[in-house]
Amino acid sequence: MTNGKRKTLHDFFPGSDVSKKGKSHECGPRNANLRDENSTNIGEEQIIYEETAYRALAKFFCQSGTPPKSVEHMYFRKFIVYLNPKFHPASAILSRYCLKLYEEERTKVKEILRSLNGRVSLSVERLKYQKFNGFGYCSTSDFRGSFSDFICLTVHFIDENWKLRSWVVSFRSLDAYGDYVGETIQCLSDFGIEDKICAVTVHSYLDFDEIVDVIKGKLIEKKRLQLDGQFFRVSCNADIFSSMVKKAFGMIEDIINDIRLLVFWGKSLPVWNVTFHKLQEALELEAKGEYLKKDEYKDYDIPSPQEWEKVKGVCKLVGHVYTAAEVLFMEKRPSAGLYFHNLNKLRFNLMKDSVSSDEFAGSLANIMLKKFGKYWTHMYLVLALATIMDPRYKVKYLEFCFLKYEGNDLLPLSSILEAIQRLLDDYVVHRSSMEYPMSDSDSDNSDTGEDLISDEFGTSEDLLEPMEVVNDPSFGFDCSDEFSKFIQTTSQPPKSELDCYLEEPIVPWTKNFDVLSWWKAASPRYPVLSKLARDLLSIQLSLVTGYDSYYTDLREPDRDMTSMESDLVNALMSTKSWFDKQRRNAVITDPLFYDIRFFHYLILGN
Repeated sequence: MTNGKRKTLHDFFPGSDVSKKGKSHECGPRNANLRDENSTNIGEEQIIYEETAYRALAKFFCQSGTPPKSVEHMYFRKFIVYLNPKFHPASAILSRYCLKLYEEERTKVKEILRSLNGRVSLSVERLKYQKFNGFGYCSTSDFRGSFSDFICLTVHFIDENWKLRSWVVSFRSLDAYGDYVGETIQCLSDFGIEDKICAVTVHSYLDFDEIVDVIKGKLIEKKRLQLDGQFFRVSCNADIFSSMVKKAFGMIEDIINDIRLLVFWGKSLPVWNVTFHKLQEALELEAKGEYLKKDEYKDYDIPSPQEWEKVKGVCKLVGHVYTAAEVLFMEKRPSAGLYFHNLNKLRFNLMKDSVSSDEFAGSLANIMLKKFGKYWTHMYLVLALATIMDPRYKVKYLEFCFLKYEGNDLLPLSSILEAIQRLLDDYVVHRSSMEYPMSDSDSDNSDTGEDLISDEFGTSEDLLEPMEVVNDPSFGFDCSDEFSKFIQTTSQPPKSELDCYLEEPIVPWTKNFDVLSWWKAASPRYPVLSKLARDLLSIQLSLVTGYDSYYTDLREPDRDMTSMESDLVNALMSTKSWFDKQRRNAVITDPLFYDIRFFHYLILGN
């Protein structure tokens, strides 16, 4: 920023002819004249301009997660030449600037996380690189020398402004790890969060026991593990849905293969919602008799009436899962209360269908219910705790669920409230250790009523007649001991923050209610409880959201990323998540960012 004026592309690319109209047209010749007059400085100026331009490009590529090799693209090169014919960016040099920017931002992120006065939650996601062979997707294990799976380590926390942050701290292929567990622990230590983790969200069907146990062990050593680790390991909700649906589809796999031909349904990504919709489409056509009316289907294997009944039963059960998934995965930020409600509803529907007169559907419902039951038992406490921290639900909703949904008494309310109180006690102890006690001098220097009197009217000896002092402590009030006992037996203890919070009226339910904004406003009234709420509400109940939640296999990383070196992939994925916080808050102080937005507009058209 020079003389209060914002930098433009001309500052980064001298001599460019961005516009043929107005002053922009004069920019090139004027700069050329200046260079003629100061020819000895041309080399130095060009170096400075290239340095600034590379930094601008690095910030753009890191922010958007675009691979640096994109600068080699023909049309990108034409765009750069149009801006400045003398600037020829190289992907290797740009990669070095991206790594440099990553190190600069990493220092800032480490400072923020180290100084964070609260807990964080961690998510460990495994991504599977796949290649397309022209007929369908196949695992990289079918190809020699192919890329390995990736591990994405993300820290989730609610900052001092009550905004949820999700920052990638490590994104590497498994081949890049010498000791995966050891390097993960070292990464957490580098960012200063190894003793701040309240929960770890992992895949439901993969073995992450080693990494979870090591992190838990570190917390135990420092006496920072909450509730003996009862809710430390969090299973991904999307995984359990996919597992249930895969089991259902597996029961009619041969029928699905026949239907695939009937509805002209080719190979697709491994997402279960597509299969569900295609089966529904086939059922609608079958109900209309389309497969019997038209000759075009005479050469196909059309399912029998009994097989169509099985498809109907599967679609009904999968429909229960899909209804819950639509709510939980398509919401921008579903609350724990939404999870608790929709999972309760799903469980109740499966229980009803498990006693169906249809033997096939009833048996399948029991199988799905058994899978869900393991997840529900494991996740019940963390879901209940986080739900209570939503002022639209609190304990009243748990009481409501106990009455509405049979068999929903995994934990009595008293146990859940006891768990919250234990957590609060831990926060109070930790908070007290962080505060300084009042010094003796503070009380000695305080003004008392006697001091004020002495200053204005002289000492008490000047005002009062000398009198004999009676040393009897009960003099004039001979029932003081009895009165003290009465006070102790009849006085009510002061209400805790939790009691006050639970006694407040329930906030009316609205879809767009922002629970974090509510707690931000309420934090002065509940200084300790709000800290607990902030940490519980940051726990991730699913590793993925949106369309990715329907995958029946591991999610695939960005294909452009898999061809880059490990350090560069890590730098781009990490900085992209860090810069997201700036875009959302619009608290950007670097003037380069505004020119980066211009880059984005010109190159990508948005």
